[in-house]
Amino acid sequence: MLTTAMGILPHRDPARALELAFSLDIPFWPQLPNLSYSEDTYVQTVSGMPGIEVDYEGLRILFHEDDFYAGLEDYLALEPGDDIFSVSPDESATYPGFLQRASADYPALRGQFMGPISLCLMVKDPENKPIIYRDDAREVTIRHVANRVNRHLADLRAINPRSFVWVDEPGLEFLFTGITGYTSERARADLALFLSLLEGPRGVHLCGNPDWDFLLQSEVELISLDAYNNRDILVGYRSGLSRLLARGGTIAWGAIPTHTALLEEESPHNLAERLEFLWDKLGEEGLEREFIVGHSLITPATCCLVNPDLTATVEKAFAVVGEVRDLLLR
Repeated sequence: MLTTAMGILPHRDPARALELAFSLDIPFWPQLPNLSYSEDTYVQTVSGMPGIEVDYEGLRILFHEDDFYAGLEDYLALEPGDDIFSVSPDESATYPGFLQRASADYPALRGQFMGPISLCLMVKDPENKPIIYRDDAREVTIRHVANRVNRHLADLRAINPRSFVWVDEPGLEFLFTGITGYTSERARADLALFLSLLEGPRGVHLCGNPDWDFLLQSEVELISLDAYNNRDILVGYRSGLSRLLARGGTIAWGAIPTHTALLEEESPHNLAERLEFLWDKLGEEGLEREFIVGHSLITPATCCLVNPDLTATVEKAFAVVGEVRDLLLR
């Protein structure tokens, strides 16, 4: 059982962010949206897609139909592994340093992009309509994100063959609550298409509380979730979680809160016991504890950009991750 974390950090100092990322068993590429909008995961993911304008002053991503079709033919002629889908040094303040420190000596390396459904909810046309409603732009976005993930994975595996990449899909929490015109059937088909295009393992991270049946019935092989705040809800989906593990999947259990008030109320022992309660429920589905441990990662529960102390609580939470891991392995 190893430790890692989601990619988004509240830091403005790239060097300090890298120190934190490499303090865990599986180092990750840090993304620093508090440093600049260029560090926003949505912006980094959409890079290279036709018809896209990043408004750095307005902090938004715009879609222009005329530009989209003007560049679409050349874009579709690209090979999936072309350099346009790689992460370039000018896209990230931390990526060059991450690659410099990365090696095959670690159990793995981890990367992250924004998932296509969330990206399609964020990118909007000049009339403020998300491109998730456009069949043309939505399918290109799905394939674009898959190409970015696969190229990123290939670049990381050239350094460490055990590397993996997951996508962040916060939009799944809101998918069927207030959106009309984008049905669950369409969403299921879009997610299936995206997952079919990925090199394995097919991983999804989300901090919220989505339609778990929707996600667990997909071909996802790795789920990174907030087990601290959603523990009682996840108990109700223990059958689906158990089936994911039983078929060889992995769960990254977000067991350590990163919000100041929550972390101050907890101890490593309490946090380990909270997760063990959930594991005991999985045991009722026939999974041995040793098997669960062998298919688990331990992570912070969420990223957090809004603590009054900005980085101190997050750094404390990262230290507690290792303590909780050690307690669970006793």
